[in-house]
Amino acid sequence: MASSSSFSEDLTCSVCLIIFTDPVTLFCGHSFCRECITLSLKSLNQCPQCRATVPTDMMDFTTNHILKSLAEKAKKEKKSGKDTEVKARSQLLTFFILFCVTDQQLTCIICRDCERHEGHKFKPVKEAAASIRKEVETLVEKETSDICAIEHLVESQNEEIRKSEEKSQQLRIQISSQFQEMHQFLKRREDEILNELKDKEKDELEKMRRSLNVVEKALTEGREVGEQMKSVLEVTDPESFLKSWSESKMTPKPKSNPKASDLRVVTSSLSLGHYESHLQLFVWKEMRQMIQPQAERLLFKTQDPPDCMKFFSALMIIARIPPPLFSFNIFEITKGKLITNMSVFNEVVI
Repeated sequence: MASSSSFSEDLTCSVCLIIFTDPVTLFCGHSFCRECITLSLKSLNQCPQCRATVPTDMMDFTTNHILKSLAEKAKKEKKSGKDTEVKARSQLLTFFILFCVTDQQLTCIICRDCERHEGHKFKPVKEAAASIRKEVETLVEKETSDICAIEHLVESQNEEIRKSEEKSQQLRIQISSQFQEMHQFLKRREDEILNELKDKEKDELEKMRRSLNVVEKALTEGREVGEQMKSVLEVTDPESFLKSWSESKMTPKPKSNPKASDLRVVTSSLSLGHYESHLQLFVWKEMRQMIQPQAERLLFKTQDPPDCMKFFSALMIIARIPPPLFSFNIFEITKGKLITNMSVFNEVVI
C-alpha cells in the first residue's frame, strides 16, 4: 500500500493535486495536466513548480503518453483499493452491528451492554433480516390474497352497476313507450270529444239563430205597425183621420204576425253526457284495454290467522285500487290466507 501511495504521488499534478489527466511536459522537465498548465500560463508565464519562464513559442505542448498510461493505471489501482477498503470496513461494521429484537432496531456491541438494552434479546443482522424477511413475505402473500379478493369485489360491483344501468335503460324505454301509448290514446280521445262538442255546438247555435231570426223579424214588423198606428192617432180631424186610415190600409183584419205569446226562446241543451261531469273516470275506463295487469303477492309480517281488524285492513288496501280492475266473488279465509278470483291478484297473504 505504501509503494502504491508513493507511485500515485509521483503521478500527481502539482496544480490540481490529483493524478494526471492528459499530462504534458514543459522544457524544464516538470509535468502537469494540459488544462491546468494552460490556465496557469494565461495568468503567469512561468512554470508553477520551478518558476522558470516559459517562452511563448514553446506553448504548443505534446501529450506525454508514458505519463498518461501510468496515470490511468494508477487511477484504476486507486479505485480498486478504495472498493476493497470500503468492503472490508462494511464487513467489519456488520460484524460489530446487532439487531435488538426487543426494540426492533439496529445497535452495536457497545450499546448492547448499556443500561438501555439491559435484558433485551439480540440477533445477528443476517439472522434477523432473514427472519423478518419471512414475516414480510407472509404478509405480502396475505395482502396479495386480500387484494385479489377486493379486485373480485370491485369486478362484481362493476357488474352490478352495469346490470343496474341496463335495467334502468330498459325500464326507461318501457316507461316512455307505455306513456307514449297513453298520450296517443288520450290525444285521440281528446280530439274526438272536442269534435263531438264542436258538432253539438254547431247544431245548437243553428237552432238558436233560426229562432232569433224569427223573433227579430216579428219585433221589426210589430214596431212598424206600432209606428203607423201612432201616426194615425195623431190626426185630430175626423175626416183626415179616416183618410189617413184608408191610405194606410189599416182596416181591422186578423193579423198574420206572430204574437209574443206564440214565440219561444230556444234554450241551451248543450251537453256531453257522462263526459261532462266524469270525464276522467270514463276515459280511464276506456283505457282499461291498454292495461296489462300482472299477478302480485302482498306479504304481511304475521302468518297467524287474521283477526277482524286485519281482514278489513286488507280489504281497505285492495279497495284503494280502482274497482273496475277487480271482480270479487269469493272470499275464503283459511289459515291466514285470503283467496279471491281477482283479475289482478291471485293470492293475498295476510
